[in-house]
Amino acid sequence: MTPPARKKLLILGAGPTGLGAGWRLAQRGYTDWAIRERNAYPGGLSASFLDAQGFTWDIGGHVVFSHYPEFDRFFDEMTGGDVFRHERRSYIRLAGAWVPYPFQNNIHRLPPDLRQECLEGLEEVAGREPDTANFLTWNLSRLGRGITRLFIEPDNRKRWACPLDRMSADWVADRVSPVNLDRIRENIRLDRDEVSWGPNNTFQFPRHGGTGSIFLEAARRLGDRVALNHEVVAIDPERRVVRYANGHAEAYDALMSTLPIRQLMRIVLGAPRELVQRADQLRRANSLILGFGLCGPCPSEKCWIYCPEEPAPFYRVTYLSNYSPFNAPGEQFYSLMCDISYSDLFPHDLARIVENTLRGLEVTSLLMPGERSAIVSTHLIDAPYSYPVPTLDRDAILADLHAWLEPRGIHSRGRMGTWLYEIGNMDHSVMQGLQWADAQLDGTRESVWLDRE
Repeated sequence: MTPPARKKLLILGAGPTGLGAGWRLAQRGYTDWAIRERNAYPGGLSASFLDAQGFTWDIGGHVVFSHYPEFDRFFDEMTGGDVFRHERRSYIRLAGAWVPYPFQNNIHRLPPDLRQECLEGLEEVAGREPDTANFLTWNLSRLGRGITRLFIEPDNRKRWACPLDRMSADWVADRVSPVNLDRIRENIRLDRDEVSWGPNNTFQFPRHGGTGSIFLEAARRLGDRVALNHEVVAIDPERRVVRYANGHAEAYDALMSTLPIRQLMRIVLGAPRELVQRADQLRRANSLILGFGLCGPCPSEKCWIYCPEEPAPFYRVTYLSNYSPFNAPGEQFYSLMCDISYSDLFPHDLARIVENTLRGLEVTSLLMPGERSAIVSTHLIDAPYSYPVPTLDRDAILADLHAWLEPRGIHSRGRMGTWLYEIGNMDHSVMQGLQWADAQLDGTRESVWLDRE
């Protein structure tokens, strides 16, 4: 059924999804809408921050690549084309070796005994149907015991802060390189790197202001339709009213929430207790983003490095100043940014996180002996609700939650609103907003959310 020609559209959250929706509504000349953001800044998990020493920090290692021409137009308009374009230089630091990403294509870089273990594991599972019981069995049946033991299991346990046997394999899609055993053998024989696989093989990055500059510009263009410092405390689906911590209240006809759906269920008045409890069973990883600004020339052209080994607490380190030199205060400086996940199952000692991270950087040789003295900035960002974990029970829980919310005019979208990592990239998130806006105006189908493209 075609929606009414005129209704008040309210958007909770000025991250990529919310601002994508606002951009589309403004494009189409629709005027009865507003965006409300809890924080004092727009951007959500894609915001950026300038520290006192002049370093720019993202909330994790964002790179911009796209599956959608519409997102490309949004990105080009927000940046004005003032971007750097990069070829990915990504590595795994393991057993003292630098293994180019993707790992399974480049095991020739490993020490001989580990290379042989990985190759034998691949040969053992060659031709088998993947075991999709969970993410651990999927990897064991597809990549073998060697690659799973050395890289896949420790890397993903660090990233998701969740045991792999609690996770589904349904979300993987194009995030894991396909296995071509003959080609891997040929890479070993020729000692040849193979690095071109993957949708983020090339990527873009804003010249100034980090990833957050994209969404600062989007919010600026939308003007006073975007109101900051509006934390939602209650949603009344019967009266269709939202109440905020600052005392304001606002009516709506249709509501798009980009809040984590777990949090959303707790503040919707009249939500059945059993559904709130079901929502609380959804698992997430939280992120600590720890950045170090250093004085001196950048010692590497690498983009990012995966670090599966202990004692490093981080799963990834990014040379953020290689994305844009303007992420540092001058040519004589560079920046390292570490991604650390935590959860109730895998906590970190916050009192020691800086020291433990520095020790991990030294163990992986990303910091050399004596280089601590070159650190001129240390910047810590705590980002709860950063990774929606695709657990085995996730899809059944989400189906129940959306089945209750949607008929009440509450549409949960975005990375944490859908709780779907597989459509949680920046391009997916913006597209969810664009398509929600179109659906509200003329009833078109939200293919990104519904099809999980």
